[in-house]
Amino acid sequence: MKIKVIFSGGGTGGHVYPAISLAHEVIKRHPTAEVLFVGAKRGLENQIVPSEGFRLLTLEISSLPRRLSIEQLRTVYRALRGVVHARNILRDFSPDIVVGTGGYVAGPLLLAAALFGYPTLIHEQNAFPSLTNRLLARFVDKIAVSHRAATKFFPAHKVVVTGNPLRPEILGADREGARLRLNVPLLDKVLLVVGGSGGARVLNEMFSSCYDDFSRKKVRVFHVTGRRDYEAINKVAQDYLGPYLTLIEYATNLPELLAAADLVISRPGGTTAELAYLGKPSILIPAPIAAENHQYHNAKVFSEAGAAILMEEHSLTSRLLGEKASEILFSEAQLSSMSRQAYRLAFPAATKDICDLLENLKNQHRK
Repeated sequence: MKIKVIFSGGGTGGHVYPAISLAHEVIKRHPTAEVLFVGAKRGLENQIVPSEGFRLLTLEISSLPRRLSIEQLRTVYRALRGVVHARNILRDFSPDIVVGTGGYVAGPLLLAAALFGYPTLIHEQNAFPSLTNRLLARFVDKIAVSHRAATKFFPAHKVVVTGNPLRPEILGADREGARLRLNVPLLDKVLLVVGGSGGARVLNEMFSSCYDDFSRKKVRVFHVTGRRDYEAINKVAQDYLGPYLTLIEYATNLPELLAAADLVISRPGGTTAELAYLGKPSILIPAPIAAENHQYHNAKVFSEAGAAILMEEHSLTSRLLGEKASEILFSEAQLSSMSRQAYRLAFPAATKDICDLLENLKNQHRK
């Protein structure tokens, strides 16, 4: 069966990687499939999508400022212009189905697709849905969500709980193999600190004050700073770099690092689905500037399940962070309990289930 699919989503890795996972599954099922990505001119998708071997077109679009301003009016104008551009892309590519995985760039394309009769599906990664997806919900055909908590925000007849699509590297990751490749002994304690694709300045600075403590305790620390903060944190880390501290600017092998870790300190974005699948205990620190505080809601799902510790940035200190991480790392009972609870939140078949939805939609809309 020949199939043509457009994926739209971007800005951060949390929106792009689910689309990449779905695209690979489509190609796996249908080797002759045609796949096109539509993103924003300045989003992370400009780096990720081409490196994965997929074609990318971009729209000139930006997020909507929360306060009324001239820039808000300009953004609305760009969005309307984006709908026109999206219509041209749809007409030229003629997809069988259009999929949105979040980010403001998905709005114009999915709206145009729905208005002109193309089968449409959106995927929501967060427990509290984005404004874009809440607005699109009335127009699209199907809505896949990663968290059961998100279902109440969407029409019941459209929504399906599928979980978050996982990268093949996550599905194939294992602790022993990852540690072997990283040259980390199986019995060593491993702590991974990662702030997401854009980094996290407060988290980076706060954790860098803990280097001495974890070095003395002989904990193997992998700290992914993000490109923006790497130089500044590297200056602080000079006295500690070595067998117990590895500083990483951008982790191209994040699935391997996650698999090797005993505990992960992270922003609760798209990484939470990977933590669940791998059964990783975590300390989740929501970004206070995240749109509509969605990271807090993601972290709350995990903390209420006993899979993670939720720590809010406004009340966090280096000492508190270090003490909590040490407490978990050196308690086998707590590590084991949190690991079990994390895995209970996983949806191992998410990618396949969403692709089943895509195929069903295509069949229902045969022209």
